[in-house]
Amino acid sequence: MHERLGPAARLRTLMALFALSGFSALIYQSIWTQYLGLVLGHAAHAQTLVLALFMGGMALGAWGASRFALRWRRLVLVYAVAEALIGLAGLGFHAAFQAYSAFSEHTMLPLLGAHAASWAWLSAGALIAPQTVLLGATFPLLAAGLLRGSQRDASEQLGGLYFANSLGSAAGALASTFLLLPWGGLPGALAVAGALNLLVAAGAALAAGPACAARPAKSDATGPAGGGALRRLGLIVMAGTLLSSAASFGYEIGWVRMLNQALGTTLHGFELMLAAFIGGLALGGAWVRHKGASIADPIRYAGMAQLAMGVAALLSIPLLAQSFDAVAWIMSALGRTDPGYVLYRWATALLALAVMLPAAFLAGMTLPLFTAGLLRAGAGERAIGRVYAANTLGAILGVLLTVHALIPTLGVSLTLVACAVLDVLVGVALLRGVSPRRWSATVLLASLAALLVALAVVRVGLPDRAKQATGVFRHGNAVARPDELVFFKDGATATVSVRSDGNTSIISTNGKPDAALRGFEQLPTADEPTMLMLGALPLALHPNPRRVAMVGWGSGLSTHVALASDRIERIDTLEIEPTMHEAARWFMARTARAYQDPRSRVHFDDARRFLASQTEPYDLIISEPSNPWVSGVASLFTQEFYGQARRRLAADGLFVQWIHLYEMSDALLAQMLRALQLEFPHAELYLTNTADLVIAAGTRPLPEPSTTPWALSKLHPELSRVGLATPLDLQLRRLGGSAMLRTFLRMHPGQPHSDFHPTVALQAPSHRFAGRNAAQLKQLVTLGLPLLPTLECRPTLGAGLPTEAALGSELARLHRDAHEAALALTEGQAQPALYVRNTPLAETVAMLAALRRRAIAHDDSALAMQLSYLAGYTLGFLEPPLARRLWDAAAWRAELPDLPPDVQSLLALYEAVARADWTQAQTRAAEVLAAQRYAQAQALREQVMVLGQLAGLAAGDGSAPARWEQQWGKSVQRGSRAVQRDFLRAWADGKEPRCPAP
Repeated sequence: MHERLGPAARLRTLMALFALSGFSALIYQSIWTQYLGLVLGHAAHAQTLVLALFMGGMALGAWGASRFALRWRRLVLVYAVAEALIGLAGLGFHAAFQAYSAFSEHTMLPLLGAHAASWAWLSAGALIAPQTVLLGATFPLLAAGLLRGSQRDASEQLGGLYFANSLGSAAGALASTFLLLPWGGLPGALAVAGALNLLVAAGAALAAGPACAARPAKSDATGPAGGGALRRLGLIVMAGTLLSSAASFGYEIGWVRMLNQALGTTLHGFELMLAAFIGGLALGGAWVRHKGASIADPIRYAGMAQLAMGVAALLSIPLLAQSFDAVAWIMSALGRTDPGYVLYRWATALLALAVMLPAAFLAGMTLPLFTAGLLRAGAGERAIGRVYAANTLGAILGVLLTVHALIPTLGVSLTLVACAVLDVLVGVALLRGVSPRRWSATVLLASLAALLVALAVVRVGLPDRAKQATGVFRHGNAVARPDELVFFKDGATATVSVRSDGNTSIISTNGKPDAALRGFEQLPTADEPTMLMLGALPLALHPNPRRVAMVGWGSGLSTHVALASDRIERIDTLEIEPTMHEAARWFMARTARAYQDPRSRVHFDDARRFLASQTEPYDLIISEPSNPWVSGVASLFTQEFYGQARRRLAADGLFVQWIHLYEMSDALLAQMLRALQLEFPHAELYLTNTADLVIAAGTRPLPEPSTTPWALSKLHPELSRVGLATPLDLQLRRLGGSAMLRTFLRMHPGQPHSDFHPTVALQAPSHRFAGRNAAQLKQLVTLGLPLLPTLECRPTLGAGLPTEAALGSELARLHRDAHEAALALTEGQAQPALYVRNTPLAETVAMLAALRRRAIAHDDSALAMQLSYLAGYTLGFLEPPLARRLWDAAAWRAELPDLPPDVQSLLALYEAVARADWTQAQTRAAEVLAAQRYAQAQALREQVMVLGQLAGLAAGDGSAPARWEQQWGKSVQRGSRAVQRDFLRAWADGKEPRCPAP
């Protein structure tokens, strides 16, 4: 093929192939981050390690190419071999990772114990090291191969290669997240990358060209200023490219950390920001390609670019400060829909581009300029690999120092300032080193201008910390009160803040609230019942919990609650970010035991790695991480994690999981619950407030809750304060058990959430933006009708009137509404008692009470609708004796003797359901559906149809749900009770027994 290609066509072909190589390389970087995140935990750790190892391996590969490979005569063919080896390694990576994970979890981590972290970091690095070394060799091999025998200017060809590779890399970053991961998961994305490398290898082999010896370096005599000057220039360039690269990657990390607080910490957001950064680098390479031949002194040009880069980076900081208001405006302008989220993604990508592009563009110029400057000065081909190695070593230095030294010490904003000042100093040093003259006016003015910009940014341009803590990406509100910010600190992996208005205190990570608490004498927040139940529920379900693992520190309240039990000997709380533990000290008045009890031990470690390193089993593992849409957190909601937790539990151990229903779809929730159910087949689901689930799960049937938590003097007052004064209050919050969970999963068939198919991380951010809610599990109860009490044979609780403190629970409020309504009607009260006043239910009760007193005349159709409304509020929430009193048809007929037959059939249906007379209920339901009066009353008809389906199942007829759908489904529109209809059919399809085992 090379014989048919001219020099220009060959150059274009190899540049196109190198663009494909960059495309696959960024797929590797993105996907390796996902894989190594499973080993290292927090996505920030994985991103840091992958970036450092990626660059470290590339530095080693570049150095090796400059030291050994360039002596070969057919370098493009050697490049093709390197690409082929990369592709083969990519195709085999998934299998190698699985084998490594099994060996690490089952053998090495338990063996190493406290030293497990070192093994994880070193072994994870070894997994990707071979490919990164080969990737590092590709640029010097191809660059030197193209330069041999070419008459083109070196800067033009090097800039073109850098542009092509960076452009491909930017596209690869986007494609990996937006196309390949949704299509094939992590293994599929790697397979595509590996196949592309093999394609590149084949194309490069065909376009390799004839053998060509290396151009010799100029001798001392022919060098422009002698060998000593060339060596001096080489040292200046190596130092300059190393420090420039370090500053550039410091920018990247700082920009990402700051933009995470404005845009949200999501997988999509990170890849968009990475693509924006690399896109800027690509444009810088394109500029050098276009202008290279006309640049008289590449090193001096690079020095001016460094000065400009420092100023551009400084000016990016005020832009970051305005990004919070920009995101608020974007969110206010867009509809909260899936198309709106697509627009939001691209709008925020443009925002990231505006922040990053100027400095990244200038950074993209430096590598080809440095390399071309050395080649023009007389250096040999080895200079290509050496400059590339220095550049990548600088990237490692920048990543490690930024993450582990600068950000924890200076914070994100001042880290950006420090990196910008470093770039300015590098530019000045380059200009002075290349031109050893006195200060020129241009250099002096540029340096003074950079200094003034830095002072102005530090003085007035830094982001407002109060705005950083608002979480604008969730609610579109960037309004902040600085006086409410009581804690703010940039940690190694996240920025943690605490806001307090004197009443409510909220701890947040990157602006996302993780917990909200109030003083003990105040009404609890909606979060507090969840945190209390996470600590108390397992104490009620496990007879003798000694060792406990708590995943996530949060406010520390759950750990504090669990430590109220003297039976617990030790709680290991696992928190990835030390700053969270530090910030949560603000809540010590409510969480003292978590900090002061000697049984409490906090480990700043990844939960998966820590659990794998334990040899003694736990009695309880309680998992309350952050929301699963947060980048890196979704791996704590996968089947692989649940399997690991199961293996670390004692035989009678319990796993307790928090998961939210807000900002989530039912289908996505089902993926996570399916993963849990496959490892823990027995479960109990509780709704703690209006949108938080606490799930207790085990490999054995769960016992009925004991009274243990209420016998603890340290705990009882706290439980009472959030409406959990008695064990009965706990049962009020129960949604259902294992059969309910299995049936819900049949309603949403699909694969369990897996480490290797991160659907939650990919889809949940759009659900959050659109404000979706996974409502179906809750609706099975909150829509009324006694589905679960009947099918599970758990009589409706005789809760009486729950206390005011319990009304933070949606289920408790519904029970209270039902009881007040029933008492108002059965005891002859004209108005309901307390809670339901001024609600539609109150109006219904008042009207029915007036009708029964014959204070007003009734309309038969309106009466039927009022009865239906009352039934929906009462049949599922009243204990049987009170339900029978309320729905005593004879009493209704005595007070309303002129009721038409179809209304009497409706009353008889409700009475039959209240009395659990399922044969009568089926008959009456059919009569009501056949009545012409209700042909247009679709809500009533759907309620009656559901009761008919339920009555058939309760009577032992598993075909009833399908048969009723076949007979009446076409005339009964799917409305608000569609979820109940689907549930009953799924229950029957699963052949769940009427009274299933727990």
